[in-house]
Amino acid sequence: MSDTVFYFEHINDYCAAAGLAAPSHPLVATTRLTAAQLATRRSSFVKGAQLSGGFYYLALKRVVKGQLLYGRTEYDCQTGTLMAMAPGQVVSSYDVTIEGEACTLMLHPDYVRGHPLEALLNTCGFFHYQVNEALHVSIAEQTILQQLFNTLEHELQSGYDTASRDIILSQITALMHYCHRFYRRQFTQRSELHGDWYSRLVGLLDAHYMQHIHYMVLPDLQQLCSQMQVSPRYLTDALKAETGQGAKMCIQNYLIDKAKSLLLASNQNISQIAYQLGYDSANYFTRLFKSKTGQTPKQFREAMHFRY
Repeated sequence: MSDTVFYFEHINDYCAAAGLAAPSHPLVATTRLTAAQLATRRSSFVKGAQLSGGFYYLALKRVVKGQLLYGRTEYDCQTGTLMAMAPGQVVSSYDVTIEGEACTLMLHPDYVRGHPLEALLNTCGFFHYQVNEALHVSIAEQTILQQLFNTLEHELQSGYDTASRDIILSQITALMHYCHRFYRRQFTQRSELHGDWYSRLVGLLDAHYMQHIHYMVLPDLQQLCSQMQVSPRYLTDALKAETGQGAKMCIQNYLIDKAKSLLLASNQNISQIAYQLGYDSANYFTRLFKSKTGQTPKQFREAMHFRY
């Protein structure tokens, strides 16, 4: 794989380099290609080229052969998938073969500025997932997404007038809401297959403190996610769907619970307990503890000893 990343700020430039027809609008475009068209288009990209852009990219396709990479992470693409990439992300492919049609939506952030869709896109965590966390869609879900795409494609191919932007953005908004619904479904199914996410996280946190029993360091979210083979954004969304709290909040709550146990089970001072948990600053640990419990560690210890 080449280390060079080909970046395209504008949709027009990407389409020209990819051998695609020029879009009718410079800030929003759809493409629909059959397997034969993909195989015969004249693209300027070499095999394995790393591509990135200044726009959102949403693709609905069934990849039956080949390799897709997000950064250095391989994606096992043997099923119908919906892939979502945010501006600035990098993707590459090798000898990819699809079945049926590949439908894509490209949307530049400038097109949504000042519209509620701008805020919605910022909350759509799936744009920041790794490619190996792409959505595996059922036939029924694929039909819904295809219908939404068809309607959007028709509007973009119609004459552009004063109502076009509002209609196009409303259609993309509906598409994003359905994508969010289907991703939440995927969290539920993954929990059934792999156990609940919170229990897995707690198990790794327990192992972390057993491993660092003599030299304490705070748990690293990126490292925990690597062990769980998911990205931080995916884990946060999965935990929110399961517990109502994101990954960082769940880790903080774990640390506070552990701190409570240490405060009651030992005579260590606050600085020693903070260090044992991995905090460099006892003052920061105290502020965090109070923000979570309404009491300082000392107040908590005294209150619990008085109670019992």
